Amino acid sequence: MFNYEIGGNERKIDTSEAFAEIAHNKTLFVQKLTDNDPIKPEKVEGLKTVGEVFEHYKPNVKVAFEKEDGSNVLETLNFKDMGDFSVKNIINQSNYLSNVNIERELSLNVIKQLKSNKALKTTLDDAETKAAFISALKNFVDELEQNK
Repeated sequence: MFNYEIGGNERKIDTSEAFAEIAHNKTLFVQKLTDNDPIKPEKVEGLKTVGEVFEHYKPNVKVAFEKEDGSNVLETLNFKDMGDFSVKNIINQSNYLSNVNIERELSLNVIKQLKSNKALKTTLDDAETKAAFISALKNFVDELEQNK
């Protein structure tokens, strides 16, 4: 396993690049990051940084996202460094998640407007003005769809 010769000294190499020790009250989850099963286990030497490990193994995973109508969207997520595991980077990799995130942000914006816009609140409180407002919005949506 070790290649020591007479008179050789062990030289410790710092391999803790950007990894802190896990506290005793924490749990580490380990997961396979690729759909490809290895044909046989291989011993890889010489990988000294996290970047080299990502470059060697090129981890990726196929993910099925379930849409509102129950159908599935298949996408492949690739991981090139530790930053690719953040929510923002996963969303940026996925067309489906990007669209869902845009819808989420628009919904949050509408909710914010409903809570803070007094003129809009007043419009929606009266049934007649609410119906007119909804009709105007529907006409606006129809016009947008015609001009795609």
